[in-house]
Amino acid sequence: MNRSRGEAAETIHHLFMSREKGYITAEVYESFRTRYKECIRMLNGLEKTLERKLPERERRWIVREHPKTYDSNTQLVDGGLLPET
Repeated sequence: MNRSRGEAAETIHHLFMSREKGYITAEVYESFRTRYKECIRMLNGLEKTLERKLPERERRWIVREHPKTYDSNTQLVDGGLLPET
């Protein structure tokens, strides 16, 4: 999945350069960029789901869930996938 994410990010960069050089319009760039970013989000979700299915001793990441509910005064801390130490 890391490779797939990297390839998608690289494609976004190539699209950016194409837009900067005038090969594609800003509208085409934004359309493809939005789609590729959605693919990256889906890959992140898939990786998180697959990590939950592995036995804990085989996981590359610790998947932490926040059981409490959030309201407008709650401060969120980046805590999705954390590398094991």
